[in-house]
Amino acid sequence: MLSTIPSFLSASDLGFATAAGTRMTMLASRGETEEVVRVFQSAWVVVLVSSATVAVVALTVVWLVPAKLYPASHGFSADGARWTLFLLVIYGILCLQGSIFLAGFRCAGLFALGVFWLTNTVLLENAIIVVLVMWGYGPVHAAGALLVCRLCALVIQNFLLRAKVPWLRIGFSKAHRSEVRQLWAPAVALLAFPIGQACYLQGTALALGAATSNAVVPLFSATRTLSRVGLQLTQLLTHAMMPEFSAAVARKDDKARIAMVGTILITAFAIVVPFSVILAWLGPDIVAMWTHGVIRPAHSLTLVMAATVLLGGFWNPLASLTIATNRHASFAYPFLILALGTIPLSYFASLWLGETGAGVSILVLDVCMCGVTLRQSRVTLFEVHELRRFLRALKVRAHVGLSTKRS
Repeated sequence: MLSTIPSFLSASDLGFATAAGTRMTMLASRGETEEVVRVFQSAWVVVLVSSATVAVVALTVVWLVPAKLYPASHGFSADGARWTLFLLVIYGILCLQGSIFLAGFRCAGLFALGVFWLTNTVLLENAIIVVLVMWGYGPVHAAGALLVCRLCALVIQNFLLRAKVPWLRIGFSKAHRSEVRQLWAPAVALLAFPIGQACYLQGTALALGAATSNAVVPLFSATRTLSRVGLQLTQLLTHAMMPEFSAAVARKDDKARIAMVGTILITAFAIVVPFSVILAWLGPDIVAMWTHGVIRPAHSLTLVMAATVLLGGFWNPLASLTIATNRHASFAYPFLILALGTIPLSYFASLWLGETGAGVSILVLDVCMCGVTLRQSRVTLFEVHELRRFLRALKVRAHVGLSTKRS
């Protein structure tokens, strides 16, 4: 439970690292390296100042809160909880600094290298914790190991960035207020997504528990977790393609832009359609098998969640591509409002339909977001006639390839 603290701290950069990464990628694709350095250093100043401010406030709270308010159990004292939180706060702040370095890899066409290094860092951190637990160490040592491991990884990440992208100078001499002002709107808009996700992922479960009972919540949560597997699969290609999409938009390469939009949509539907069918048909049996028979949701719930996978597989990739252009404010705030609305809707729908009501509230969110995202996508991503032309060309190539194979 204490280890969730770093995830809350991840919002303290106000989205500047992600927004800066998009802008840096678009500038780099046009060869404007000096502008890239200005954006990089300006964003890093904001990340440092905001994260330092949050760290001071968080650490002050950690040391001023009375010991009796800390969780304590056999083998884990209140002082141990205090030291664990102290180390985790610093660890979370270090993670934020890595996000701006990842933006540097992304703008230089080295997104895969940056993500590879980051994921291996997380893998190593978790492996070290497992070893410490096996040796009998507790949460304080685990938090300390996380901190040391992330600090070492950050130093190596810094050296890697300087070696691979020597023109991206690390420092603050080129930072400028105008760049901060330009990044402000897309950066703040990005905050709507983690807040909205917390509302409809955690808020719906809380509303369901309040409307029915805590015993019903696992039926919904397990089914929702299974449904999100399909959505996560659709985002694999999207996340990998986002830097290339930013570059194509910046170069005004319409052919590449439409090809990427079409490819991502086709791939997403190729994943979510069969996944939704399987979830709708065999969902209760899969969840029962997964939980060793402890949880078996109603068939109505799996049907509703299958529909959310189908709709989410359409609007989530389009939303990610729009974020890659830093023009996402027009649907980020509607998403936040709709996500907040799922909480009361989930409560009242659950009074009527039980756990299926919580699923209905998410389905309503997905239906509305499909409309909002489609409207925004026609402004920022594609025109309908462009997408039709791409699909016709793809059909012709597939027909020619099939004819060639037969001959």
